[in-house]
Order: sequence, then C-alpha cells, then structure tokens
Amino acid sequence: MGNRFPMGRTQTGALTIAQLLLIIALVGVIAVGALFLTGVLPSDEQPPAPSPSTIVPQAEPELAEPIESTPAPAPETPVIEEAPVPAPVQEPLPKLDESDDDVRDALADIPLGNAGQQYLMSSNVIERGTSMVYLLVQGEVPYKLLPIARPKETFPIADDGTQVTVSAEGFARYDALAQWLMSLDVEALATALARFTPLFREAWSYYGEEAEAFDYAVISALDMVASTPDVDLAGARLVRKEAVWLYEDPAIEGLPAIQKQVLRMGPDNAAIVKDKASQARMVWVATLSEAP
Repeated sequence: MGNRFPMGRTQTGALTIAQLLLIIALVGVIAVGALFLTGVLPSDEQPPAPSPSTIVPQAEPELAEPIESTPAPAPETPVIEEAPVPAPVQEPLPKLDESDDDVRDALADIPLGNAGQQYLMSSNVIERGTSMVYLLVQGEVPYKLLPIARPKETFPIADDGTQVTVSAEGFARYDALAQWLMSLDVEALATALARFTPLFREAWSYYGEEAEAFDYAVISALDMVASTPDVDLAGARLVRKEAVWLYEDPAIEGLPAIQKQVLRMGPDNAAIVKDKASQARMVWVATLSEAP
C-alpha cells in the first residue's frame, strides 16, 4: 500500500531550520574565541606576579619641612652719633719774663679796682705775686708788694700817764684795704690765673724750692692769714723798747708779723681779711683738684 502521506521532496538550494541554528552556533563560538585570544575579554587566569627582585620600589615623595614663621625684626632705631666736642685750644704759654701782657689780658674783664689796676701796671706781675706768697709763708708782711700803700699816719696810742695802750682810732686807717679785698672775686681770679700756674711755679723755683711746692705754699700763706687769733687790740698795753713799741702780752707779741698786722686793722677789718683768705684757700684747693 502506498504511503498515505507522501514524503515531500527535499528542496535543493534552501537551508533548513536545523542548518541555520548550527551556523549561528558556530559563529558564536568563533567570535568568543577571538575575543579571548585578543585579550578583549578577561580570562579567569591572572598574569604571573613579578618576582621580588624585579620590583623596583618607588620612592615616597619627600614631605617639605614645615617653614617656621619668624616675626620680622623690628626696625632698628637709628643711632645718631653726636659729633665730639672739640677741646678748647689753649694758646701756648709765654715765657715768664714776657708774660705781663698775657696776665693783664686774662684779668681785663675782672673788676680789680684802682688798687688792682695799679698792681698790674708794674712789670713782673707773676714774679711779684710769687714773692708775696713767699713772704707770707715766712710770716712777713709784703709791704712793698701790696697795691695799697701803708697808712701815712703813725699808729695811734693812748697814754694816760700810767700806761700806754693801743687806740681804736687807728683801725679806720685800714678800712680801704679791707673793702678792696672784700670786693675781689676770688673765683674769677683763680679761673683766669689757672693757666699761668706753671709760670708761678717756675718763679717759685728761683727761691731754691721745688716748683710744685708753690701749690702748697699758697695754701700755707692763706692759712697763715686765716688762722690769726680773734684778739681786739683796743686797750692792749704797750711797752717801749728803744724806738719801737711792743705788746706787753707775749701771746700777742709772739705772733707772726702778718698776724699782728691783721689785728692792727681792728676786729671788723680783720674779720673781712680772714674770711677772704679762707674763701681764697677753698677756691685754690678746688682749682688744684681740677687741674690735669
């Protein structure tokens, strides 16, 4: 019996469904394999890690040291240096025997009165001043060197027939000398004459003394005057010896001549002279302490 359902003939040149599925599967396998081979798709196996000897450690970046912020220095105060004050230039000293005009010029602005001007008019001003100091140190009175002449009147005495005493009326004869001494500015005189101290010392050496001893001779002369005792001669008894009147009291008669002369000026005038001598001593000592 023949087939109820006849078999259809296979058509040539046409793909069946099974063939088409097979082709698609092959193409997929080929594509996946190509991706693995080209490294596009990751494989399960990791590449071998390099050996430790081939690892080059990378240097860690150095950290910059922190910069300490230091405060800016305060601006320095400019130091203004003062120009040194030049020392006063002193003129060279003249020779001793040529010094009169220089001494007069140094004392020109100091009030000296008529007596002082009269003293400066004569020559050898420094030598005469040194001679005055020399006589005073000996306790003598430099009558011939003083700028004021001795009183022309004789020293007045009182005679009552039983005793002879000193009269107080004679004290006024020395008022002019005392007033002149009181008017002198000893500080100004010492300052003006300090420059000539080497010349005074030179003149002092002519007496056979050490030149520097002049400084202390001035002090001794002033001490001689200032240390005159406080004695009022008014009424002091006198005794005559040949042509000279002497003090009956040996304590008075035994005094140096310069001190007896100070007492004959009277208590008031004597106080002026002694005070001026003490002042001059202080100024002279201060001048010596400041000398180089």
